[in-house]
Amino acid sequence: MIITVAWLVCWIPFAVGLDHFLADLLVPEPRIDSPYTPVRVWAIWGALSGLSFAVVLALGERGRAAGTLSTLRVLSWGAVGAALVPLAYYIVLAVAGSGPPPSFASLYWRLVLLVIAESGLLGVCSAIGVLALMRAGKPH
Repeated sequence: MIITVAWLVCWIPFAVGLDHFLADLLVPEPRIDSPYTPVRVWAIWGALSGLSFAVVLALGERGRAAGTLSTLRVLSWGAVGAALVPLAYYIVLAVAGSGPPPSFASLYWRLVLLVIAESGLLGVCSAIGVLALMRAGKPH
């Protein structure tokens, strides 16, 4: 739960800064949603990614303390855990969707890959923060 809350807090700045840029790029004006909607969406996305990271880390490392793992391992698990959230979302959309899926050459799949890569990158950044907190609390 602590990792989930930490990731939620790490993702809030992206809700404020990056979302404005992405919304202008992906959703043209006028938008009818609340100005707080992006913060809610990014907070939920960050919390789910943090939870996914914690589960993947626990299963992948089988009980080893995260503070003792190599930096590369923790960052890799951060990227994988965060990328699983949009991947699962798009799989659910594909299964529940009506009609044929878009072709692989379409802009839709490029956007899907962009979102998964963005989530993975944010996962790496969040994993750096979590690892720094874990190692800072460890006596030297």
